[in-house]
Amino acid sequence: MKKIDRVVESVKKIWKEKTPVDHPSVYHKYINELDRDILLKAANKLGTPQYVLNQDELIKRAIFFKETFTGYIPNVEFFYATKCNDLPFLVKTLKVTGFNADVAGMFELKLALKLGFKKIIFTGPGKSEEELKLVIKKNRQVILNIDNMDELDRLIALLKESKTRRKIKISFRVNPDSTVTKVWSKFGIDIKHLKDAVTKVKKNQNLKLVGLHFHSSWNKTPERYMKKIKLLGDYLRKNMQAETKKLEFLDIGGGFYPEDVASLAKTSNKGGIANIVQEFAEDLNPKMKLDFNQYKFKINKVVPLEHFAREISTQLFLYIYPLNKKIKIYMEPGRFLVTHSTSILLKVIATKPNAVIVDGGINLLGDYRFEEYAYAPIVNLSQPSLNIKRKTIYGPLCDPSDLWGFSYFGAGIKKGDVLAVLHQGAYSFACAWRFIKPTAKYVAITGDQVAIVKEEEKFQDRYSGCRL
Repeated sequence: MKKIDRVVESVKKIWKEKTPVDHPSVYHKYINELDRDILLKAANKLGTPQYVLNQDELIKRAIFFKETFTGYIPNVEFFYATKCNDLPFLVKTLKVTGFNADVAGMFELKLALKLGFKKIIFTGPGKSEEELKLVIKKNRQVILNIDNMDELDRLIALLKESKTRRKIKISFRVNPDSTVTKVWSKFGIDIKHLKDAVTKVKKNQNLKLVGLHFHSSWNKTPERYMKKIKLLGDYLRKNMQAETKKLEFLDIGGGFYPEDVASLAKTSNKGGIANIVQEFAEDLNPKMKLDFNQYKFKINKVVPLEHFAREISTQLFLYIYPLNKKIKIYMEPGRFLVTHSTSILLKVIATKPNAVIVDGGINLLGDYRFEEYAYAPIVNLSQPSLNIKRKTIYGPLCDPSDLWGFSYFGAGIKKGDVLAVLHQGAYSFACAWRFIKPTAKYVAITGDQVAIVKEEEKFQDRYSGCRL
C-alpha cells in the first residue's frame, strides 16, 4: 500500500470514530453556586466589561492547596506563580494566606518587593542585566534560579564588577530528563552538566547554592513529578551526595492543572480533519455539511489533588529524603489557584439572527482560545437557566476571530443582558492585549461588597511614553 493510501485509510478511520464529548450538565454545579445578585450588582454599579474576582473563593482555594500537601509532605513551602495573574490585589490576598512569590520578570519582581514578600524566587531563561543587578541589591529577599551557564557567568561578572561582599542565594533550574525536547529544551540546565555548574559556584565566595528546581506544566496526573523526582534523586545519589546534604530546598515547580477545564471538540483528531475540510469546503461544495459538531467540548480529566500529594510524597521519601532529611520542598502553583477565582462580565450590546455582540473583546484574554481550542461556560445572569442554547457570542473588536463561544446557559438572550464567562483567572488579565479596546477594570467581591481594584485603561495609560 502506498503512503498516500495509508494516510487516506487513517483519515477514514478517524472520521468514523465517535469523538468523546461531555454533557453541559457538568457545569451545573458552578452555575448553581453563582451569586447572581452580587455579580449583577458589580456589573450594574461598576460597568462592563470587567474581570471580577471572588476573593473568598480564592482564599478557600489557596488554603485547600496548602492543607492538601502539608498533610503528606513535611517542611513544604508555597510560592505563587505571579506570571499567571499579577493583579496586585490578588497577589496580596495569596500573600496573606501564606504564599511566597515566584516571579519571572522585572515588573513582577518589583511588585513582589513592593508588596513586602520576604521570600521571592526569580526564575526565567533570559534575565536582563538590570534584573540581575536588582537581585544583587535585594539579595536577602530574592533567590535567583539560574537557568543556564551563560547566565551564571553573567552573574559572576556583575558581582566581580560591583565589588560587593553580598552573598547571592542561587538555585539551578535542572532538566532531570536529558531527553527533553521541543519547546521545553528552552529551559534549564541538562542534568549531565549540573556537577560542573556546582563546581563553578563553589569557586565564587559571593554565591551560595541553596536549592535545585525543576518544572513541568499542564499536569493532569502526578506522573511527570514522580519521574523527575526519581531521575534527579538517582543522579544526586550517584554524583552529588555531599552537595545534596547542604541544600536547603528542592523546588518541584507548579503545573497543577485545575479541574473542569474543557477543550473544544475541534482539538480532537476528528476535529483537526474537520478544520481542514471546512477550510476548503466552500470551494468544493457551498452546501456541504460536516457530520461533526466541533463546538462541543470535552473536560480535561484531572486526578484529585490529594492523589498528587500522596504520589509526590512517596517519591520524595524514596529518592530525596534519604539524601537530605531536612530539605524543604518548594511548590509554585499558579493556574490551579486562580483559574476559578475570576469571571469576565460582559453586556450584550447588539443582537443578530444567530449571534450577539458584547461590549468586551478577547483582547482581555490575549489569545483566540475560544475560537481555536478552549471552552468556558458562559452564563446569562439576566435570564438564568441551566439549559444551554446555541448562539455565537462575538466581542466588539474589528476582528472576525473575536469571539467568546458558541453557546450559553440561559432562558434566552437579548440586548442589555449581562453574561458571565466563568473560570478566567489564569493567563487572561496577565496576557491581555493592547488591541483596539481598553484593558478592562478588575473588580473584587469580598463578602457582599464590590470594589474596583484595578481601573480600566485610559487614553493616557495607552499612550504614556509615546511622542504625540
